[in-house]
Amino acid sequence: MGAGVVMDKEIAVSLSEDAAAVVGEYEGTRLGVPADEYARRVSTQGIPFSAGRLHLEYNRQLEPFRARGVASDVGEYFKLASASPMVRDAVSGAVSAITAAPWRLERPALPEYYAGRQDAAEALERQFQFSSFVWAQWTATGRESGQHWRDWINDILQFSLISGFYLGELVGEEAVIQVDGADRRLIVPTIPASIMPWTVREWVFSGSPDTGMLAIVQDTFTQLDSFGNAGRGRLVVPWEKLIHSAYMPASAGDLEGRSIIRPAFQPIKMKQSLLQLQSLGIELNSLGFITVKQDPQNPLSEDAIADLQVSLESFKAEQSAWLILPPGNHSVDFQSPSQVVPDLTNQLNALDGVIGKALGNSHKLMGISSHGSFAARSDASSEARNNYEHLGLYVSRVAEKVLRRFLALNFPLDAERGLIFTPSINHAAIVEPDKQRRASTLSTLAAAGLLEATPAIKRQLLEENNLSLEAMVDPES
Repeated sequence: MGAGVVMDKEIAVSLSEDAAAVVGEYEGTRLGVPADEYARRVSTQGIPFSAGRLHLEYNRQLEPFRARGVASDVGEYFKLASASPMVRDAVSGAVSAITAAPWRLERPALPEYYAGRQDAAEALERQFQFSSFVWAQWTATGRESGQHWRDWINDILQFSLISGFYLGELVGEEAVIQVDGADRRLIVPTIPASIMPWTVREWVFSGSPDTGMLAIVQDTFTQLDSFGNAGRGRLVVPWEKLIHSAYMPASAGDLEGRSIIRPAFQPIKMKQSLLQLQSLGIELNSLGFITVKQDPQNPLSEDAIADLQVSLESFKAEQSAWLILPPGNHSVDFQSPSQVVPDLTNQLNALDGVIGKALGNSHKLMGISSHGSFAARSDASSEARNNYEHLGLYVSRVAEKVLRRFLALNFPLDAERGLIFTPSINHAAIVEPDKQRRASTLSTLAAAGLLEATPAIKRQLLEENNLSLEAMVDPES
């Protein structure tokens, strides 16, 4: 080829602030968007799905119906959670810490937008009265029927962390509650009835799961009571009757969520294989390995070989090691157990670190270790606190959604006017805080006149420090 020739050419370029006005349309779609077009959605979320099943999982072994189970098969995740100590520790540690924390219902503040509106203030007041009654029922001690609030926390976290999502059925019962100074018969939500994740056969939706959820299909063909009654094997439950929360979903339409076991699945399987290999090595070689070499000039007779074989096969650890050899230059080579049993300690420790990271409990490995800097262990404690705070908020959001659903159900006129005010459900510190630093902070704020020792604050501090509420001085006395 000849030498390249560079040519100059002038190209007319026009700049415009509104590119859509210049281009106009693309593939038949108008690119200019008028104001009224913002009221509708034109894109699709992009989650792959078909026939009521989502297909985000690329590993066929961990597809939802294998991983979280279906019908009588509880799935790989639940089996691992039952059998793996590290998975059990990760789940039970979070559940125990969050369940044991003091919880409270907080009155919502009237948004600034509604300031001065008497109807909004009255709606907030009656809705908080209703919510306070519900909270009292949920947290009542000594209940003979139904679940307690702490039982619900266990269900929400256990199924979310292990299977990827929590699903419960909304159930209410009529109760007479004093609202607006009068007794009213309202529907009070009980603790939702938990639905096992592996019973969900199909997600029923129209269009897209993030905007068009209609129902679920439950597979209960394997349920048989003591009298031989099987009931209905296929149940369709309307979506409005359900409360659903996915843990760490890809987006709002990812109904399956993300189990904490997902990133740890392969490392756990690898660790199980190594442990099996090591156990097999110990079983076969726990007494070492003995090799007998016969003198070629004086070979052993068949009877002598048979006697040696019986002697070696019947050798036990509690016996003294000895052999009687026939005349000749025969030799015995003994390898100790440490020489023949594989030492997989380094590999197992490395996998423990990977699994701990995957399960989110690596802070425990750092916190209990006797090595490493104090700063590293302090950072690990902070990581645990942040993780537990996140899970605490996750539980709160589920409970607040239930409250909001029943507020709209019992106060339809308020709902029509957009005057639904959901109280917050919050918790005290889940991981033990630095009490000395906190006391110093509270003392400084009180001395500066920025904090008043109200009865509510006193009660909260007493609860956090496991002190009796009777020790609190009555402010009216």
